[in-house]
Amino acid sequence: MNIKKVNNVLNIFIIFLFALCLVSSVSANEYNSNNDFANVTTYSITSDLSNGEIQTMFNGASNGDTFEFTSKSYDNISLVVDKQLKIISNKNSIINVATSLTDKAKDMGLSNTFGFYFTQNSSGSILSGLNIIAANADYAVILDKSSNTIVENNEISQALNNVLVKNADNVQISENYIHNATNNSLQIKDINNISIFNNTIAFNGRSGIETSNMFDSLITWNEVYFNAFNGISMYNKSSNNKVMYNHVYENTNGIFLNAESYGDKFLYNTLEYNRMDPNSELGGFETGNGFLFGEEFETSKKQLPDISYNALMHNENFQAKNNPTKEQFKLGPNYFDSNDGEHTFICPMLLAKILKMDFTSVSNGIGIQIYDDGKPVNDFAFFDQKISVDGKEYSVEIQNGKGFIQTDSSQDHEVEIQHGEKVPDYRKETVEKYTPSSDDNKGSSSGSSGNEKGFGSTSGSSSGSGSGSGSSDTTTDSNDGNKGTSSNSNGNSNTNSTSNSVVSNNQGQVIANYGTNSSDIISESTSQTGEEEQSQGQENAAEAGSVDSGESSSPGDSDAEGKVYELDSVSKKSNPLQDNSIIIVLAIVFLVAIFIYGYRRKNEFE
Repeated sequence: MNIKKVNNVLNIFIIFLFALCLVSSVSANEYNSNNDFANVTTYSITSDLSNGEIQTMFNGASNGDTFEFTSKSYDNISLVVDKQLKIISNKNSIINVATSLTDKAKDMGLSNTFGFYFTQNSSGSILSGLNIIAANADYAVILDKSSNTIVENNEISQALNNVLVKNADNVQISENYIHNATNNSLQIKDINNISIFNNTIAFNGRSGIETSNMFDSLITWNEVYFNAFNGISMYNKSSNNKVMYNHVYENTNGIFLNAESYGDKFLYNTLEYNRMDPNSELGGFETGNGFLFGEEFETSKKQLPDISYNALMHNENFQAKNNPTKEQFKLGPNYFDSNDGEHTFICPMLLAKILKMDFTSVSNGIGIQIYDDGKPVNDFAFFDQKISVDGKEYSVEIQNGKGFIQTDSSQDHEVEIQHGEKVPDYRKETVEKYTPSSDDNKGSSSGSSGNEKGFGSTSGSSSGSGSGSGSSDTTTDSNDGNKGTSSNSNGNSNTNSTSNSVVSNNQGQVIANYGTNSSDIISESTSQTGEEEQSQGQENAAEAGSVDSGESSSPGDSDAEGKVYELDSVSKKSNPLQDNSIIIVLAIVFLVAIFIYGYRRKNEFE
C-alpha cells in the first residue's frame, strides 16, 4: 500500500475530526447560551396569597422564572428578590407596601422598610407593570448591587424615598411614573452606567432625581416637575454623564450641580418656570434658577461641564446662576429667552453665549429658527414659544431649533414675541410676504437695530424707557460687531422695551453675543437676599452682542420650499450581533492544515 496516500488520508481525517470537535463545541456553547432559561416557570400570583407565601415561592424559584401578579391589588407586600426573576403585571396590579420588616429582611440585617428589595444575586431581573404604593414605608423599590436590572413601566409613589439604586452597574429605569415621595423620588448612589429615560417624576417633597457618585450614565427624555427642592440634584462626584433632552420645570431649581464634575454634558434640556422659595435650605436667592451651581461644585482637572444648546426660560430668579464663592466661568451656547443680552437674566458670575431666535417667510407661512453665530441650530431643546401674528396668539412648538406657523404667505405679517415672564421684553417684527426669486439667498443689512435682527434685511428703530421715563432712539451707527448698545446706558435693562423691524425671506448672518446682565465688576452679595447682585444684574449688560452686516448665511433653496422647518426623524439603530462561529472554525482548520503541511515538508527535506 502506498504510504504517501495513507499519510494524506490520515491528515485529512485528523483535520476533519478536529473541525468537527470545534463545531460541536461552538454549537454546544450557543445551545447553552440560548437555553439558560429554556425551562423557566411562570407563576401566577393572586391576592389570596400572603406575603410569606409569595416570598417562599420567590425563594424556591430558579433564575429566569416569571412571577405575574394577576389580581387587582395586594396588601402588606415586602419581598426580597434574591434570584434573577421577571416580576410583572399585565393588569397594573396595585401593590400596597408593608410598613414593617419581614423576618427575612431582619435576618439580612436590613433596617429600612420596602416593597421590593433586589440583592446582588438578582442581577438581570425585570420589574414591570406594577402600581407600587409605599405609603409610610421607607422605600418602594431598592436595588442593592443588582446590576443589569430593569425597572420599567411602573407607577411608584408615596414612600419616604420612592426608588433607591446603589452599588450597581448597567441599570435601566424607564417609562415609570414616580411621584409623591416625602423626600426624593429617585436616589442614585455609587453607580456606573445607569440609564434613566422616559420617566415622569413629579410632586416630591425634595428632589425628583438625586445622584451621588454617578459615572458614565445617561439621564434623558424625562419630565421632572413640581418638586419642592430641585428637579435634578447632583452631589459628590459626577463623571462622564449625559443629561439630555429633559424637561425640568416648576421646581425650586431646575438642575443643581453640587459635585466635582468631570466630562459631564448637559445638552438639549428645557429648564423653565422654576420658582423661588424664601424658606429653602439653600437660601431664598439660591432658588428659582434654571441651572444652579452649588457651593461644592468643582471641576476635576479644570474641565468644565459642557452646558450647551439648552433652553433656559421664564425662571423666576436667574436662567443660570453660579455660587457667589466660585470664580466666574463661561457656559456654552444656550437660548436664554431673549436675543438681547440685557434681558437674558444670567447671573454676573457667569458668561454665556446667547443663541438667537428669528423669523423668515416661507412658502406656506412663517418659519422660526434658532441661530448660533448665524448658522441654523439643528440639535436643540424642545419647548413652546408664545408668538402673536397680526394680533392672534400662537403657541409654537420649537423642535430641534425650528418652528412653524401656517399662515397666508402672500401678505406681510406683524409678529410679536414676548421674551421673559417676570419682566417681559416684547419684540416686534414685520415678516414680509413670501416672494421666491433667484436672489433669495443674497441677504442685505440696513438700519440700526442690530441686536434685534437675524435676517437679511432689517430696518427701523428701537425705543424703550430709561430710568423710568423718556426714550432712546439712538443706537450705534454701524453694525461693526463692537457693542451695538443703546446710548441710554443708564436705563434699567429690566424695563419693558419694544423693537420694530422688517424681516424679509432672505436670511442674513447673526453673530450671537456673550452677555451676563452684569458689569465687569462683581458685587459682593449674600446668598440669602442677593439684593446687590440682583440690582447689578438688572442695570448692566456685560459683553454685548454683535451682528455682521451684509453677509448672508442661507441654507439654500430649502427656505423657499419651507423644508428647513421639517423635523428630521431621530434614527436609533443598533448593529445586530453576528455569528462568526464558521469563520473561526475555518480559520483554525486553515492553521492546522498549514501546520501539517509544514511538518510534512520538513520530513521530505530530512
